[in-house]
Amino acid sequence: MKKRPATLFLDDGGVLNDNNLRGPEWLRLLGEFMPDRMGGTAESWAGANRQVFPKLWKQVQSRMGEFSSHREFMQFYATSWLSEMSTIVGVQTLPDDDAVALYKEVSRYIAERANCEAEGAADAVRSLSHAGYTLHMASGTPSWELEGILAKMGISDAFSTLYGPDLVDYVKHGPGFYERLFAHAEVSPETVLVIESDSECCDWAAEAGAEVVWIDDSGRGDAATLRELVGSLL
Repeated sequence: MKKRPATLFLDDGGVLNDNNLRGPEWLRLLGEFMPDRMGGTAESWAGANRQVFPKLWKQVQSRMGEFSSHREFMQFYATSWLSEMSTIVGVQTLPDDDAVALYKEVSRYIAERANCEAEGAADAVRSLSHAGYTLHMASGTPSWELEGILAKMGISDAFSTLYGPDLVDYVKHGPGFYERLFAHAEVSPETVLVIESDSECCDWAAEAGAEVVWIDDSGRGDAATLRELVGSLL
């Protein structure tokens, strides 16, 4: 570290939570939620998501830079996701606005219940908060999901703002995302440390003027885990 940063912006998946654990939890809890709301069975919804999600996520990733706003992204993603799964399960598809509302509801439900915390992450966040750092989230996950995720971890009170892309209406793609976060938080980039799990996001945050640490448990990044990074910040 060149000097102690005043403000930290943290990613979620790969930093606070383990995406390898999150995937199975999504399938389990989706199957728990959807039958009462839409019909079908737990197994049929989990199976539909296994078919739909990988292809849809690859599609949205390839065109992420084309979305003019996070609102536009969410409208496309939520309606496509639910429509394609409904067809596979054999239930009636919802109108677009209702599909977005249901996506928000089910994603909150899952966020509040999924067991996927990265080992030691909650304690690491508490240590940073107790040391006097101002903490914000900086995630591609919307703020309504982050609320549930951090509540499940018991660390909601450690964060000032849960920046998902919905709060700045800008998808997490390119340096513009971080520029909007820093402006919204009213912080100078040179006083910021961004803690990220994706190397491309690290590049974008650096382009926006921040110092960056890449969390990567395969050993390619600056730190393997958030817990290991904390020692250099305290």
